[in-house]
Amino acid sequence: MSEIIRTEHLSYVYSAGTPFENAALDDINISVEEGTFLGLIGHTGSGKSTLIQHLNGLLKPDSGKVYIGGEDIWADPKKIRRFRFKVGLVFQYPEYQLFEETVRKDISFGPRNMGLSEEEIAGRVLEAAELVGLPENYLDKSPFELSGGEKRRAAIAGVLAMRPEVLILDEPTAGLDPRGREHILGEIAEYHDRYGATIILVSHSMEDVARFADHVLIMDHGHAAMYGTTREIFRRVGELTEMGLEVPQISRIFAGLAARGIPVPESVLTVGEAKEAVLRLLREGGGV
Repeated sequence: MSEIIRTEHLSYVYSAGTPFENAALDDINISVEEGTFLGLIGHTGSGKSTLIQHLNGLLKPDSGKVYIGGEDIWADPKKIRRFRFKVGLVFQYPEYQLFEETVRKDISFGPRNMGLSEEEIAGRVLEAAELVGLPENYLDKSPFELSGGEKRRAAIAGVLAMRPEVLILDEPTAGLDPRGREHILGEIAEYHDRYGATIILVSHSMEDVARFADHVLIMDHGHAAMYGTTREIFRRVGELTEMGLEVPQISRIFAGLAARGIPVPESVLTVGEAKEAVLRLLREGGGV
């Protein structure tokens, strides 16, 4: 696979030169391959939101560089807009950004700004609506007639309709009930599978990250504290706990069992993996 995102010595300071100066990002060096599903984790104020806003040019580095597809996105500031089509960013509570008269117009806003033909726009609107589970007869409704979960889907569809190579979602399930969370996460996974897109999921839910992400980036006080495969990161239970971060409950339980000498894998991420591990142990004559 080829590299889709790279940052080199990326740093950013809020309110520089004032008593409120805050180094939000400090020398961030990461590389993300195409097709990666990356979970981005960290406490409030760790630099997560600042980082993702650099990846599509909403913020400009104080120092360092951001590369998308091998191109320095700030090499020519006049061309920064095209990177915002390549890197789609869904903010937390994106439904507050809906503004058009109809859902159809809202979803078509991005593709229209890309200069696509009306025929292509129409096709993308239908495809994006189908991806997020919005029936076609909803497209001519006002977005403000929709339920909270439906508004969230419409807002996400507006980004998906641009078919970004990188899709970044900042807490996309915040405030949703369990069924709504499952719908949204399932739709994101389907977009990832259908288009081979790179996904960056910012989430406080370790369980969601464990289920969907193949890599994890931990931000801590503006630094990239840990970066690796999901299994590698969640194996470091002690370090994560010291940082005040929870690991998935299943991972914590199995790490504890392994520490007590019970022959189970140290790194178990999901209930399905836990079930297989316990059944294997019982078949081999062990016990828990």
